[in-house]
Amino acid sequence: MSDPKHPKVGDRTMDLSDIELVDITPDHVAHLSKLRDGHAGAIAALLLSDPAARQRAGLSEVEVAELGALWQDCQRIEEVLPAVEKLLELLHETRLVRAHEIAYRLGEMAHQVRRRAERSAKGAEVAAPFEALLEYHFATGQKAAAAREKNKKEAEAPASTNTPA
Repeated sequence: MSDPKHPKVGDRTMDLSDIELVDITPDHVAHLSKLRDGHAGAIAALLLSDPAARQRAGLSEVEVAELGALWQDCQRIEEVLPAVEKLLELLHETRLVRAHEIAYRLGEMAHQVRRRAERSAKGAEVAAPFEALLEYHFATGQKAAAAREKNKKEAEAPASTNTPA
């Protein structure tokens, strides 16, 4: 594992507390200026220029210093972004796998409750505490069966109404 201040792809511990994060709306994003190719050279020309040359050009030292700080922020974000993106990918994929595992276990448990309830003389008592589980798991199948039955009736109905009397 690397230093949390300088995470590498695959690290799960990151310290990004030095980055002042900004949260804006998608509408705001559309109004932001974009950097084009060559921006690094333009920034370097300003930051590395002689203070006397900047003064002759009428540039404010405060604004140049602020530009330097903003550029450092951007470089810091570029440094940590791959590790953050990989961590986000891992979190998303882990959530998908955990949800799959939960769904599988819910299905197994629903089938077990249903089997026990069907074999028990007091089946309603066995199934009652798990009504929400049974509804959740078997609802899709029941809806599909109802739709098949409806489609079957609709398919048969026109055939019986079109026969000569």
